[in-house]
Amino acid sequence: MKSPLKTFGLSILVVLSFGVLAAESMATSAWAAKDWTSRLSALDPARPLEYFELGEEMADAATTDQQRAIARRLFGIAGRIDPEGLGGSAALALATLTTDVRAADRLRAAAAMLGDGITRSGATRNRTRVDALTALEISEAFGGFRTGRTSKLRQLVDDPIRLRLLKTWDDSLPGGVKWLAEQSRRSARSRPDLDEDEVLAMLRIEAGLLQGDQLTWSSMLDLDGDEPLLEIRVDRIDEMLLDGELLPYWRGGQWTATPRG
Repeated sequence: MKSPLKTFGLSILVVLSFGVLAAESMATSAWAAKDWTSRLSALDPARPLEYFELGEEMADAATTDQQRAIARRLFGIAGRIDPEGLGGSAALALATLTTDVRAADRLRAAAAMLGDGITRSGATRNRTRVDALTALEISEAFGGFRTGRTSKLRQLVDDPIRLRLLKTWDDSLPGGVKWLAEQSRRSARSRPDLDEDEVLAMLRIEAGLLQGDQLTWSSMLDLDGDEPLLEIRVDRIDEMLLDGELLPYWRGGQWTATPRG
């Protein structure tokens, strides 16, 4: 005869197991409910920002490695098509999706190099530089905000030091820092109404926060700590963003080189 304690413990395990399965089923259903196929099929290399924006949404909704792989490819395609405008942001986004610490460091270093082409205007050249980890925190907060998640942005604006840093970019931020702080308090999970120029402005800030001119020796040491120095070949950065051939069209459930598949 089973003891009441053992029976109770078994019941708890069964309930927990069903709870986990139900949560996984809900997450899978939420992913399936999104019309990803039509949106993937509508992508065109003439509009690289749309790859990046869809990548942010898919990365946010992904529950499996396969789904995250699609998001990574979208970031990679965006960075390969428009390295000057989106390369740095794509590298930062990829860094958030890797569990390999060393690979993430390399991607942040690549983002600093790719950010060079974005931040050469007089309006941004003299901005405050920050360490790569802080830049990554800001990038994650901005990315979450663009997909309707405001928790990291709220933490960002509640930190006096980071808020002071953001205020140096007040004239470049859509609506300014005050508007961004107000938006961080939104409870509804909905994408903010940003046009393409406003999204690009935020992406330029993310890249500009890394480095204005180039990745310095001191920055390399900061990224590496006690590890061997990162080796980043400038002529191979595109391969870090997207390994293999650039296939920008989604047709019949796979990536192809031409719109006809």
